[in-house]
This record gives sequence, C-alpha cells and structure tokens, in this order.
Amino acid sequence: MKKLISILLCLALLLPMAAGCSESKPNADGGTDTPDAGTNTPSADEGGEEETEPSRYAANIPAGTDYGGMTFTVLTYPNDGGIWGDVDWSAEEITGEVLNDAVYTRMQQVDELLNVSVTPAYMSGSGDTGTLTNSVNSGDGAYQIATLAMQNSFSVAQNGTIHELNHFASQGTLDLGAAWWDPNILGDLQIKGMNFCLTGDIGTMYKKSIGVIMFNKVILADHQLENPYEIMQAGKWTIDKMVEMGTQVSKDLDGDGKMTQEDRFGLICFCDMIALALIGCDVDFFTTNADGIPENTFMSERAVSVIEKLSTLMYNPDITYSWSRAGVGEQPAFKMYQSDKSLFYYGELHAVATMRDMESDFGIMPMPKYDEAQDGYHHCVNPNVCATIVIPADNLDYEKTGYVMDALGAASKNELTPAYYDVTLLGKVSRDEESTVSLDIIISSIKYDIGYLGGFGISSMLYTMADSYNTDLASQYAKVTKIVNKSLDKMMDKFDNLGN
Repeated sequence: MKKLISILLCLALLLPMAAGCSESKPNADGGTDTPDAGTNTPSADEGGEEETEPSRYAANIPAGTDYGGMTFTVLTYPNDGGIWGDVDWSAEEITGEVLNDAVYTRMQQVDELLNVSVTPAYMSGSGDTGTLTNSVNSGDGAYQIATLAMQNSFSVAQNGTIHELNHFASQGTLDLGAAWWDPNILGDLQIKGMNFCLTGDIGTMYKKSIGVIMFNKVILADHQLENPYEIMQAGKWTIDKMVEMGTQVSKDLDGDGKMTQEDRFGLICFCDMIALALIGCDVDFFTTNADGIPENTFMSERAVSVIEKLSTLMYNPDITYSWSRAGVGEQPAFKMYQSDKSLFYYGELHAVATMRDMESDFGIMPMPKYDEAQDGYHHCVNPNVCATIVIPADNLDYEKTGYVMDALGAASKNELTPAYYDVTLLGKVSRDEESTVSLDIIISSIKYDIGYLGGFGISSMLYTMADSYNTDLASQYAKVTKIVNKSLDKMMDKFDNLGN
C-alpha cells in the first residue's frame, strides 16, 4: 500500500505545469503573480460554487532518469523539537501533522521520481559551520546539500567551503530561474556576479524568521480603529499609520500608576524591530553597484526620518513594551499578547503558531512602508537563524544534484508551501482570507540586504539604540562607520580571491 501511495504521489508530481506558472515576483503593492499557495480558486462564472484544481509544478527532468537508489544527504539543523529545530527534512512517516506529512510526501515523490533516498543528517545547532567545513576539508563527500544560517553562509563562502551557484548550475542541471527558488535572494545577494545560497519553497525555516506585525482584532474593534487589511490593500499601511493607531490604546489596567506586563500597550516588540522597520521603509544598508560590488549606503535622511517616526511609538514606555529592554524572554511577551495586552505585536512568523491558542482573533500584517508613495512592502529574515540552502564544495555531481534539488523544489511548491500556510494560519486566523493575502505579500517581498545580513555591525548598533531609547543616528553611526567599511573591504578581498 505504501508503494502504491508513493507511485500515485509521483504521478501527481509529473502533471504538466499550468501556463503562466514560470515566474514568482511581487507586484507594485507587494502581492504576487504566482498561483495561489495550494488553495482552490472558486470559479467566477459559477458564483464561487465550483472549485478548480490548484496548479502543479514539475522540474524539467528527462523521463526515465534513475539514480539507482543513491543516498542524497542533506545536512540540516538539529531535530530537537525547538523553535529553530529542523522541520523540513526529518519526517519519517505519516503522522497526521500537516507539515510533517507534507515533508514526508515531498520526499516520497522525489524518491519515486528519481530513485534516490533523500536523507537528513544533523548539525549541532543553527550556528554550526564546523560540521560542513570539516567534511569539505577532508573531502569525504558526506553531504550533497546543506542548510546554513544566513550570516554563516557569508563566512563559509569566503573560505571556499561552498559552491558558487551560477558556476555550479552552468556545469550541470540546476535551474536557478525556476519558480521554486526565491529570485530576490539571487538578485540581492549577488556579489560580483556570484551567488552562494538559496531560499524558496524547498524550506520553511527561513520563513519562520521573517519579521511581521500582528494585530489584535478585539482591541481594534473596542477602539473603533480602521481595518489594517483595508489599509494594507490600499497601499496605505505606513510607519505613520502604525504609530497613529498604536498610540491610542494604552491603559494602566491595574491602576498602580506604572506600565507593566499587567497593563495594555499599543505595541509589544523586541529591539531588532528598529532594523526591520528601516528595511520595511526601503532603507538600504548596503547597495550593490553596477560592478556587483556592495557599497555602504546606510546613512541617509530617510534612515534618520524612520528612526524619528518609530521612536514616538517604540521609545515610549507608556505605549510600547519592549521585552529586550525589560530583560525578559519572549515567553512573557507571548503571554501578554495572548491576554489582550497589546494592539500590535512585532515578532517573527514563528510567533504566529504560538498565538494560535489565544482566545481573541488576530491578524497578520506586513512591516509598514515609509509612505504611500513607496513601491511595495519590504521584509527581512533573521540572519542568525534563517536557513539557506548551500552546496558543499566537494560535491562535484553537477547533474544529479541539480535535478534532485529542482525535484525537491517543485514538490515543495506543491506540498510544503501550502502546508506551511495551513500551519501558520491554523486556528484563530484559519478563516481570515486577508491573512493569506498578507502572507503572500510578506514571503514574496523579502529584501536580502547584505549590510544587515552580513554581520557588519550596523544591526548591533541599532539594537543598542533601541534598548537605550537613542534617536541620534548620526552620532551613533559615526562611531561604527570605520569598522563597517573595514569589514566590507575585508570581505570583498576574500571574494576577489575566490575562483569560479
């Protein structure tokens, strides 16, 4: 029976792609032009009563390709059940849990399609680079692909431990233009024409690290505030609008004259919101010039303006509860929000699953824009835990690796991404169609800014400013400018010495 199920799953994967499914790009307001993420679309002619089958994706692999049962090993995060433990590769059987079953189904489809055994191996933690580096240095060929935290992928790339992807693709079959790879990472993180890491439908762990805004629908209704989704759809969800709404709901609920965890706030946040707000407002930490060289372009009037606007909300302890400034963990912040203690909650998408048990309904919103004229919404991942896909330098099997990666990507777009949407939106927001639209915007509009993600010192400066309520960006930046530029020059020297 298991074999029959696998064959049927394989046949499903081989269905032709529908026309127009070759691109994945955000529109002007951050929406996507791709097929809906695994959902059925009601027919307009039938008044919504009839549903059509969702589009299916398939990798361009010659019929009859058979790899004879080879083991394709993926080095990934620990399977420890933690927030940043692996969930993309470790499914061993069907359990009834949506994400696990999607992972297992995807693996079975690829196993049957190419006659390979996709097998996970686990590193010691999300920050572990030693396992991959030692393997490559010894030339043992233990891993065909690996997941590395975003920031670590920069250092490992500079040391020649992983392949440059465009060169790898040119030697074999990897299709970097396929719909299951995020084109934003290939454009944003290109250094002198070189790319070293991928994100896309093949994984969900990077999506968990995207910074977003949640809003409490009960507090919203009680204060007769505007519907954030309508504001978003109109392209008017700006930093000014968020500040305006967030400053209207705070209250000393226990009447002790102090604003504590027992009271109601406009916003609950962590210090890294300041960096994600800047990126959301289209501030470029680094900009890549025409020669593919990153340049430090952080300091600008726009950056100063964003800090000034955000500080009126984020730096006011009577309006905002910052759990980084308070020196407490995220769990107390979760508990506060679940207890209707804030209109807005800034956090990463992994927090949504934690909020599913709260009694009040909530919604998911993009990071706000700078103003209505800004071209779309922007988001960013957490550089310390965002899981990227890399290819070890000692893997020279260009054909097999490319086909397996693309087969995994296509199957993931069919199975894993829809499952992630279901898991993320399950519970109090499961019937909130606007949240699905919002999630489309968020995931399709990631801005991979090298200056933020590469660990050059700007982000740590901003976090310190946020926790100390410091608005003097010019003076604080002047203190770190030399360090930032020296680190950038050092990185570029290493990339200059890399050969394709």
